[in-house]
Amino acid sequence: MSLCVREFLMTGILAAALLAQAQPTVPVKHYRFSEVHKDAQMWSALYVASNGKVYVGLCTHGDAANVYEFDPRTEMMTHLANITVLAGERGKAIWTSGKIHVQMQELDGHVYFGSLSEDNGPPALDASSYRGPHWYRISLKTGQVELLSPINSFWGLLGQAMDPKRRLIYGLAEDGHLYKYFIDQKYTEDLGRVDNWDICRTIFTDDQGNVYGSFPPGRIWKYDPIQDRIFDLEHVRLPLINQSRTMANPMLDRKAQWRIIEWDPVDRAAYGIVGGSNLLIKFDPHNGPEGKVTPLAQMCAPTFRTGDTMNIPYATLAMAISQKERKIYYLPVTAGDFDYGSISAEREARSFLVSYDLKTGQRRDHGLLRAADGRWAFGMGGAKVDREGRLWFVGAFEEPDPKLAAGRMRGKRAYSMGLGRYDPFK
Repeated sequence: MSLCVREFLMTGILAAALLAQAQPTVPVKHYRFSEVHKDAQMWSALYVASNGKVYVGLCTHGDAANVYEFDPRTEMMTHLANITVLAGERGKAIWTSGKIHVQMQELDGHVYFGSLSEDNGPPALDASSYRGPHWYRISLKTGQVELLSPINSFWGLLGQAMDPKRRLIYGLAEDGHLYKYFIDQKYTEDLGRVDNWDICRTIFTDDQGNVYGSFPPGRIWKYDPIQDRIFDLEHVRLPLINQSRTMANPMLDRKAQWRIIEWDPVDRAAYGIVGGSNLLIKFDPHNGPEGKVTPLAQMCAPTFRTGDTMNIPYATLAMAISQKERKIYYLPVTAGDFDYGSISAEREARSFLVSYDLKTGQRRDHGLLRAADGRWAFGMGGAKVDREGRLWFVGAFEEPDPKLAAGRMRGKRAYSMGLGRYDPFK
């Protein structure tokens, strides 16, 4: 690399870093999960239940997924279960259930979720030793985590949605197949393949029980429970502004699908974030024969809204709808494509808070998340808003105590997993 090119790149990095430092900070509460279990990641598995408690599934590559319960009234964190122990995998020299990677749902006093392995075993062990993912549920009354039934023989879940009227749970697995779990009959049906590429991380059901997912480039599939058929929608596309493509190396990637999406019963539409652009979209499945997608606002950190769109960090899973305020909250990062210890940037990927007012259509930049004790929030893997309008989120927080650190950002700044809370009314 020539000296002038190196100086140009360093100047750009320094300028972006100074811009990030100039951003205002958002004071948040920070709660620790465990001083015993050094969980290292979190993807989607955050739920605020009807009892007011917060339920979280944390992950660790090569180890175990753990389930926690947090009571906001007492500010007490309780470890509920180690999934590898519950599944009988611990100490068996096999690949284990190291992840809970799905959106959780509640029904009849229980919170349901499916498990996942994904790289959870040393290369010296045969991956086929994994016994397969299972459905689980958490009792809101007792906190007991119960193993229900197997999903398949190997491929775990990345997406999950529920049809409460039909008492069904849908799971999108790594093999690109959609699975349907009959809650009362306690068995799972394989509905077939919905994607031949890297599957989307979130699916949703509308108010009629139809299930939707996204696949590249900007396409949407739908499962109709009445017809018991899966359709690729032909005339609806996601707006793509920075899809990776080149004549020399053509490819489809996660940039060309939605990253996180949530059904809004008030507007009878889904709101989501497109992976590559961090573009907020509204998908109304009832508008026309196949529905309509409307772009609303770009929700990435403000430093990336001008310039080369290919530099926009990949979207996070931390988006939530506040029914109390009728706002959407989203937590992008200020650098790289955040993946906890593995991020593609030399700078720290700090979390930034952006909101979008569904009543006025106005976007607001709140600032960088920072806890009262001074620790930065590096990147969030999930977010939810409770009935009081408080935003809850889970991810990597700066960890000053080396004994409690779960990992390091590119081998540098230490972090541990934490639960955060932002109260917009205070």
